[in-house]
Amino acid sequence: MRKFAILLSLLFLPLSGWAQLNVYFLNVGQGDATYIELPGGSNVLIDGGPSSLPVREFLMAKGVRRIDHVVLTHPHSDHYRGLKKVFQYFEVQNFYDSRLENLNAVGDNNLRELAAAQSAKVHFPEIGQNLNWDPKVTVKVLSTCSEEIKTRDSSAINNCSIVLRFYYNGTALLTTGDIEAAQENAITRMFKSGLESQILKVPHHGSSYSSSPKFLERVKPVHAIISYGVGNNYGHPHADALVRLQGAGATVYGTQDGNLMMTIPAPGRGEKTIVAPLPYTITPISAEELAEMAVPSPESQAYQQLSGVPLR
Repeated sequence: MRKFAILLSLLFLPLSGWAQLNVYFLNVGQGDATYIELPGGSNVLIDGGPSSLPVREFLMAKGVRRIDHVVLTHPHSDHYRGLKKVFQYFEVQNFYDSRLENLNAVGDNNLRELAAAQSAKVHFPEIGQNLNWDPKVTVKVLSTCSEEIKTRDSSAINNCSIVLRFYYNGTALLTTGDIEAAQENAITRMFKSGLESQILKVPHHGSSYSSSPKFLERVKPVHAIISYGVGNNYGHPHADALVRLQGAGATVYGTQDGNLMMTIPAPGRGEKTIVAPLPYTITPISAEELAEMAVPSPESQAYQQLSGVPLR
């Protein structure tokens, strides 16, 4: 019965799900991962968290086999490490990256090697570029490092994050990676009112070095989502950032207790406001069912090792 329900939901996906934009803010602990279903049917994964398990389980429970667009905002391990298994066990069409190399890590280049081995098309977006991901959604690049940079400086790496603004049906979503106040101020000067977004993926896990007053004044967030892990060593989210977000009029949500889902409705349905982020749970799937949904094939030794299916 479960297999039939999954098949039925896939068959009717174009009728039931393509007209709205769904965003899932995933609970990956102290890290970041956001999954987006665009109204035209394609999907986006922005970062993968610090380990592969949360993102992998989420994608497989939803029956995802292919990801059209994977974005690495910047090469810190709490953003790239979980993407490694994504490239190994899902079909990735396009990979969006900066030209930044983190000299304190080797994992970022390992990830890039996996993308090349899978033959995903690699893109280095430019500031101001519109990404043609969906004919009904404007996706604009507001920040990135498109020129080659090699550094060990953590703030410089954070400020090279790929920042994207999604605009659909009068509602905007701003995803910000780990940018800090200096880069917030830079994009504020560049884009001014073009930053306004009802939904803000809060920069840098709500650190005290982000969510600056001028930035929030331009963004005007109604909903602010912070991705962080309970009891983390960084003190995220910081009280100062929370005060600034609430002072800007935003309702603040956190991923510490579970996944959050937000929906931007389709035009013409009389729905003018967005649905605030709500808890989103996934139904546990057995190892046998995961194997049947596997990409590459259920017979793959690598997949069996990943999913916990005993090797034959």
